Formats: sequence, C-alpha cells, structure tokens
Amino acid sequence: MKTFYHLESRDGLIEIWLSGGKLIRRKFRPYFLVHRDKEGLVSGYLDKEYVKVKVRGIDRDMVKFYFLDDKSRKRAAKGLEEVFNLELNPWEQFLLDTGLEPFSEVDEGLHVLGESSLDSLTKFYFSGVIYSEDGFPVEGKSPVIAIAYSVDDGPVEVIYASDMDDGQVLKEFVELVKRVDPDVLIGYGHDADELQHMSARARVNGLRLSLGREGEEPVQTGRFFRGMILVEQKIRGRANIDMFPIAWRDFPQLPTKTWYELADEIGVSRPKALMKFRIPDLWRRDKDQLIGYLKEKLQTIKEISSKLLPNQVELSRLVLRPIHYLVRSPVGEIVESYVFREAHSKGWAIPGKSPGGGGYAGGYVWLRAPGIYEGVGYLDFASMYPSIMASHNISVETVNPPEGLCRVKSLSIEGTSALVCEDYRGILSEIIDRLLRMRSEIKGKMKALPEGSPERKRLDAIQRAVKVITNATYGYLGWEGACFKNPDAARLVAALGRFYIKKVKEMAESRGLKAIYIDTDGIQLTGGTTEVYQELVDYVNESLPLRIELEYVAERAIYLTKKKYAHLVNGRLVAKGFEFVRRDYPNIVKEAQRKVVEMLLMGEGIEKIKKVVRKYVKRIEELKVEKEDLIIIETIGKEVERFERRTKGYYVAKWLKERKGIEVHRGQVLRILIVRGGGSVNERARPAEFFSVEDVDKEYYIRLLEQVIERTLEAAKNVIREERRTGLEQWLA
Repeated sequence: MKTFYHLESRDGLIEIWLSGGKLIRRKFRPYFLVHRDKEGLVSGYLDKEYVKVKVRGIDRDMVKFYFLDDKSRKRAAKGLEEVFNLELNPWEQFLLDTGLEPFSEVDEGLHVLGESSLDSLTKFYFSGVIYSEDGFPVEGKSPVIAIAYSVDDGPVEVIYASDMDDGQVLKEFVELVKRVDPDVLIGYGHDADELQHMSARARVNGLRLSLGREGEEPVQTGRFFRGMILVEQKIRGRANIDMFPIAWRDFPQLPTKTWYELADEIGVSRPKALMKFRIPDLWRRDKDQLIGYLKEKLQTIKEISSKLLPNQVELSRLVLRPIHYLVRSPVGEIVESYVFREAHSKGWAIPGKSPGGGGYAGGYVWLRAPGIYEGVGYLDFASMYPSIMASHNISVETVNPPEGLCRVKSLSIEGTSALVCEDYRGILSEIIDRLLRMRSEIKGKMKALPEGSPERKRLDAIQRAVKVITNATYGYLGWEGACFKNPDAARLVAALGRFYIKKVKEMAESRGLKAIYIDTDGIQLTGGTTEVYQELVDYVNESLPLRIELEYVAERAIYLTKKKYAHLVNGRLVAKGFEFVRRDYPNIVKEAQRKVVEMLLMGEGIEKIKKVVRKYVKRIEELKVEKEDLIIIETIGKEVERFERRTKGYYVAKWLKERKGIEVHRGQVLRILIVRGGGSVNERARPAEFFSVEDVDKEYYIRLLEQVIERTLEAAKNVIREERRTGLEQWLA
C-alpha cells in the first residue's frame, strides 16, 4: 500500500505521486459546460456530451465539452458568456470526478484502502544561512554558507562552507536530497528565501539545483495573497511545504509572521532570533555558534510543523486539495474547495467568478466607556454565523432565490430585507448542519480518550479542520473571489448577528449584569461571578437558536477604545489592538507599554508605574539598547512609485535604491530606524542594516514612548465609577 499525497497537471495528463516516489499517470481531458443555446459558439474540443445539471438549485440542460489540455480549454472559453466549471484546474476536476482524497492509502490501481498521514511519508526539513554583509542578500551574489537538514525524526545536521565558497555546500545538498529521496520538503519561508538564493548560486557555480524526483530544478511562480507577493516553488514529485503561508493566513495577529513569532504564539521553545545583519560578524567571530543557532532554528521549525501540519493534513483530505496547494491557499479558496466537493456530489455546475457585490454593514462593535473593570466575563458565540445560516436556511441559492426554486417568506431585520426559501434546504445550510454535527460528535469521542493520546490528537486535528471550514462559510458568501457568491445572503447573516448579540445584551442586563464591550460575535460583561455568567449562558442557549460559551472570567480588564483592550486571566495577559501586539512600534516601546498594562491590571500603584517608565526612558537616553529594540517594521504593499502617502517604508525604499542600488519588492519586510537630522520623521527613516544605535534620534523614541504610555494611562483615569472609589482612582487622582 502507498499513500497518495501529491499530484500535478501536465499536458493532458494527471501525474499522481504516491509515497516512495511511485508515479501513476492518467490521461485526463479537462472540460467546461455551457448552456445548450451556446453550443454552436464552442470550437477546438475533442468531444462533447449533453448533460442536465443544477444552477443555483434549478435543473438546466447543458453541453459538456472536453479538450486536449488546459490551454486549449481556456482558449475555447475566450469570449463566451456563462461558462461553468472553467474555474476548476484540471487536477481539481480529476479529484472531484474520482473522489480520490489526499492522504489516502491506495493500491496501484488507485483503489482506496484506508486513510494515511504524514507519518507514512519521508520528510526532509531544511533551513539555510545566506551571507550578506549588510543584511540584504542579493540573488546570485550572496553565498549560501550553511544548510541545516533533518530527515523525519532524525537529528539536525549541518552542511557548511569552510570559507565563502558555497559550491560544495550546494552540491552536497543536492546529492543528499537525491539520496534521501523525500516525499515532502518542509521549511519556513524557504520559497522566497533559501530556494531562490540556492537556485541563483547554483547557476553561478555551474550546478543545477536538481531537487525534483527526476532531477528537475524548482519552478518558481507567485500570487498576490493578502497584501504581499507569495512566492511558490514547485518541485516535481515532492510536496513542498512552506510553513510561512500558514502563518500569514492563520495568524494575522502576528506582526511579521516570522518563525520565532509563530513559535512564541503556539508555545514552542526557540533560540533568540538572529537578524540577518548580525550573521557576518558571528560567522567571522564564532562559526560554531552560528551553526549551533541554525540547528536550534531548524529544530524549532520541526516542532512548529509537528503542531500545525496534522490540521493541514485533515483539511487537505476534507477539501480535496493536496497539501502543497493547501498551505498556499487563502481561507476563501479552502472553503470554496469544500463547497465545490459538495456541489459536484449534488450535480451542480460551478459558475464563474463575477465582479461586484457591494459592501454591507458587518458585525456590531460597541464599548460602554474606556477604563478599567473587574470580574469581566467574556462570553463567546460558538460558530455564531454558521449557526445563523443553518437555523435560518441561508445559502447561496435560498436568499432572493431564482424563480421556481421554492416557496419564499420575507425576512426583515436590522434594516436588511430579503426573501428566503421555506420549503427547500440550501446547499450551504446543509453543509453547515453536517459540519456542526460532525465536530460535536468528534469532540464527544475526544472526551473519552486520554489527554495526549495519538487518537485524541488525530481527532483534534480533524475537528479543527472542520471548524476552519464551518466558521469561514459566512465570509465566503460575501467574498469577492467566490464562485458561489451571494452578497444579499451575507448582508442578512450580518444583520441577524447584530440582532442576536443585542438580544443577549438585553438578557444580560435584565439579570442585573452590565455589558461593557461587544465585538461582532462576543460580549464582555461585569457585575457577576463565574456561576452567574454560566447561568446566563445556559439561559441564552435555551432561548435562542445559537450557542454561547463562557470563554473565561478576567480578574481585571482595561479598555482604551473599540478593538483595543487587555484582560488579566489567571495572571496571563490577553490583549487585542494594543501597540505591543503591532508591528509598527519599536520593541522598547511595546515592552514598556506591556509592562505598564500588566502593572495596571495587577493593581500596582502609579508611583511604581512611573518608576518603570522612567527606567525605559533612561535606557533610550543613555542608548543602553540593542538596535533590535528600536527597529520599526513596515511591509511594502505596492511598488514604491505607486505610493500615495510618503510613509517611512517609502523613504527607506527610496534610500536603498538611490544609495545602495537595492530594489525593494512588494511584500518585502523593511526594518527601520529613525535617525537624527533635518526633515520630518518619515523623511529620516533609514534601513536599520546600514545604521547603528548611535545614529538614532533619541528624542523621537522617547517622545513616542511617552505618547503611548500617556494614552494607556488616560484610559485608566476614566474608570467607570460605581458607588465607591477604587484604589486605582486614588492612584491616578
């Protein structure tokens, strides 16, 4: 038995890769569908057949045209209106037609014999060090001086250059990959970093970076993904898993999405991160220390992947999207793949993407007043929007449905009106019903299993995969790129969400509790105990067609503005929106603010807080800081020439091009220092790699720190007064 884990489309063929390098080729003719009256407009096809399919639930007569390959299919579709199933890649059509799930155990006839996992595949982890004197590696010029690697659960080893000649390093690496012959390559950010530099340096050294199953070199592509160019490296016959796109997609709260930020977020121990501009000095001074650091870094990446990849495997299986593609897919595409699977099973045609849809009011956000509150109960709606869609039968075809589909009723709520099917169950409503039941059943099975057992971990990965699809279905309805888009349905779900959360607020206040903050699908209350909050939860769950959970009770909470608050929960800080969780503030400012917030929430006096703040100010005044403490991060979201506003990043990019000849590309992360001199703050922004601590404008950093702390303390002064004065009011009087 072998594990199916990867496939590729090639000139009318589908190449299916099984564990151990077994390749199975299948002829496959990609296709599309058009309405019967458009039959005569299609040319260049191999064959056709007449079919009956559903379009938004209504049976339609169509013609299905088959083509030699994807190029001829797309060429034939040019100029045609209403072409169906064209959005599907040939490999997507193949998987939908066959039902073959990634990570299935199969025989050579591709008959499914059971389920499998990453454990059945040979995994090759790697990470490299690119040498650059200034911290800006240049493709083809900056040598790859060291590559750490590990096979499966084996130890981390390092190939490194004895001097600056990386030819031997690259040669050994290619030979190693050929010898190990892994099914999967795993790294962090290597698509845009190590593999690009390795390919360029291999050419300089007269080598081929032959990492493919049959000696092919990586093929680079790219796509625009949430504000950046996401580089993809295709390596024939191997699933190339870059963990960075997972961080970019699933952890938007992380400022820079680096491996060390992600490690901290998910509780993986790690070495102190080494900035690129520190590498030359360490390489010259202590090569063994640099090699040791690289080993620790790769071990961290291995541990990150062991935590995150089981969920990706289950998602891959659930949505019929091989893991190489899945990790680089936005949530909308992942949900869409699952909708495609369900639609295909019901005989639906897949429409093309359509522009427009218009905006609509989203969730309800409300703050009573800035200040500090005690005993805050945080109530969270569990899968709020999916529950609304299921209970009110909201789907792509059921809201303002096509004529003849169903009997309708009018629904008006929160200023939004629509017609909704009464006697026809929508496809998305059915999907959500099934997923909610599936997740509930899985969680029930988990309770009966020992904590940490392999089966419990497997089930947990499955339920988390199910949760991703379930919770993102509402967003998919209004997503600009959705094939099954219905903005009217998305508006209705959002309106119902606002209605229900206001209803919960009324129910809480009728019990003597006080709502202090509401944000989309959660409500935060004060005036109760854990028992009182739980009683409210039970009452809400009995009264409304939703499910709400008591997430936790915070000992104390501070609110500055909407979407900017922090809770102290069992001595742990949980924060949203503060400067210390953002990328565009230097570490020393974030560290100071975090400390002040912790002290406020732990009941420390204002004099102690002032002393701590003065210590941070003094560190800046005396420059007793590292360069990393003062760096501001900015990601370039567009070409420099297209900047409407002259941001810090704009001036840094301009300086790099004019002074160093370094081109900054879209999606690149810049590390910025504000230096002394004339002009505005933004005009004095410089790349940190070329400047030292002694160059910085101390007054700017001190002023920034003081402004942030002042804003933080201002909220503490506005404590909501009950019948008595609190100790905090006395501290800040």
